[in-house]
Amino acid sequence: MFAWSHVEGLCACQWRPDCHILTFFKPKLLMDLNIFSGDEWRLEYEEGLRHYSEEALRTEFPEKTRPISFKHPPFMCPDMSPSSSVPTSVELVKAADIKVIAALGDSLTTAIGANATTVLGIPIEFRHVSWSIGGYGSFQDVITLANIIRLFNPHLVGPAPTKTVHGTPAPLCETGFNLAVTGHNTFNLPEQVRHLIDTLKTYEDIDFDEDWKLLTILIGMNDICDYCKDKALLTKLFLWQTTDRRFFYSIDKFCSQCQSGN
Repeated sequence: MFAWSHVEGLCACQWRPDCHILTFFKPKLLMDLNIFSGDEWRLEYEEGLRHYSEEALRTEFPEKTRPISFKHPPFMCPDMSPSSSVPTSVELVKAADIKVIAALGDSLTTAIGANATTVLGIPIEFRHVSWSIGGYGSFQDVITLANIIRLFNPHLVGPAPTKTVHGTPAPLCETGFNLAVTGHNTFNLPEQVRHLIDTLKTYEDIDFDEDWKLLTILIGMNDICDYCKDKALLTKLFLWQTTDRRFFYSIDKFCSQCQSGN
């Protein structure tokens, strides 16, 4: 069962005072990253990020800082309980009925550079604060859709727990079900959908047929940017022809079944 959420043109990046600035590294570091084996360069990179003090950050960007103890106000909702039985139609689903959250798309969902404070932070995908599926802390720390749903269901499966590095393979323990890929276009969406379905079907803690899943899809920004490079090639017709239309037909069929109650 899927509850579809389609949002266009929405991106929220959450700045936190515990982000660090990597200003003391020399440009030579960018070249040296390539000589490290495996994940060693990544560990060195992140270790450097941790060394820049919060005091220096507050001094450099006083207008962007918040007290360390800052928390968002409590979330208030009159009904935070699940349904007495598993809903059989999306119209009956309550927030607490959602067992799984997932997200597909491009860099607006991978949140690449979202918490970057210098150019050296741009390759970092801050998936854990992504607007739709970030699982950093709690609602009072970072307002994301996933953290809101977790107020209703603390056992929600899928929020992205941490950050990743663009171009580096990352396991589910780092991405959660944030399977968006930085740089992807609309014609890559069927590939992402197949990856998600295969992942959900084999994930042990999920009942693929019965658990309600909230999937957010936000993609197309790269198509808009690419249009400026070749307007003749990337017309609406071309995008429609190169996108696997079976994906959209399946969504339309699913929605029709919901409306008919079948």
